[in-house]
Amino acid sequence: MKKGIHITVTVLFLMLIFGFGIAFWILPDSDFSPEENRPLEPFPNVTAERLLEKKVTNGLIQYYSDQFPLRNGWIRIHTLGELVSFRGESGGILLGKNGQLAARRFDARFPGGVVLTDTDQYSEDHVREGLSALVALEQTLEREGIPLCVLLPPRTIDVTIHDFSYPSEGSDTLNDTIHTVLAEGGVNSVELLSDLRERHDKGEYVYYRTDHHWTTRGAYIAYTAVMKAWGMEKEILPESHYTVRNVPDFYGTAHSFSGMFFVPPDTLEIWEAPDDSRYTVCKENNAGEELPLEGMESGFISESYLSEKDKYGAFLGGTHSVLHIRDKEAAGKGESRPRLLLARDSFANSMVPFLARHFDICMVNLSGGKTNLSELCEQYDCQRVLVVCNWENLITSDCVAAIE
Repeated sequence: MKKGIHITVTVLFLMLIFGFGIAFWILPDSDFSPEENRPLEPFPNVTAERLLEKKVTNGLIQYYSDQFPLRNGWIRIHTLGELVSFRGESGGILLGKNGQLAARRFDARFPGGVVLTDTDQYSEDHVREGLSALVALEQTLEREGIPLCVLLPPRTIDVTIHDFSYPSEGSDTLNDTIHTVLAEGGVNSVELLSDLRERHDKGEYVYYRTDHHWTTRGAYIAYTAVMKAWGMEKEILPESHYTVRNVPDFYGTAHSFSGMFFVPPDTLEIWEAPDDSRYTVCKENNAGEELPLEGMESGFISESYLSEKDKYGAFLGGTHSVLHIRDKEAAGKGESRPRLLLARDSFANSMVPFLARHFDICMVNLSGGKTNLSELCEQYDCQRVLVVCNWENLITSDCVAAIE
């Protein structure tokens, strides 16, 4: 009897192993994972040079991980196992009240190019390097008579901290460091953490539950804070100027990385005004020519993204190196508007429909290496500079520290 059970278990085990092995080579590779919103690793290119550099081995490991049969199902099983063990997180993503998700772990940069992977710690020295670059930029622009405003949006975990059994000291200390250093350096900066956290705790929809971005309401709050910081509060357009279009079934980056398939989707908010169509959005090619951005026929929104998983990409059609936003009606009348250099990450995309009412905008992507802002001001004839960069990028990249 026992011998028969052992044989049965052995046969089933071998069938499982060989079955997955056969399926691995028979099934076609996938190029993209909609669930994780990222490209999947292809089979690595094998050369003698790559073998010596161990790039083939690392590529194979990632290839087998990405192309494993029934991969999404195994991810879900792993996620359930993580939650059943009462860890309250999966893939570095915390699960909080009302299905709120937030990334806890990042790859933090340290001085000297050192990167600490998969951690919830950050380097204060690296943060201060970035802040020092902003102080130096303020000094340069002040000599040229160009006002600067710095807006560093907090992460989801910082704003929604009370939804989790997780300490807030790290977030509070980082917030104090940022605004103390900038204030001492004479930088006009906007502090949003306390206001956004209070609004979220009261139930206001300021950050998405499944994504790392703020909602369009959160972006509107940031817009009003920037206008006040520049002494332009009388020009702020009220919420009543806009109508809100709600796009359902938005699953963001936190949902993708966590594998928490049971968390309900967000609703993407699009705030629209009757005059949206008067604004043009153009991208700049390598020759410096401005070309209309395809799919932007309805103002600031690329409608095609709304039927995809990456719905946040609808704002300005995703990420581009250089974008130009202008009021074509004002230009047609020969009216001159002040020009704003917006050095940013993706958090700024949902702010642009508000800022465009007051400025012609040249947007440059900090992560794309557009960091010499004083030079760009002269190149694009900008009268103001706004830096928008999320705390995660401040911690995990050099894009702020490289600003000059």
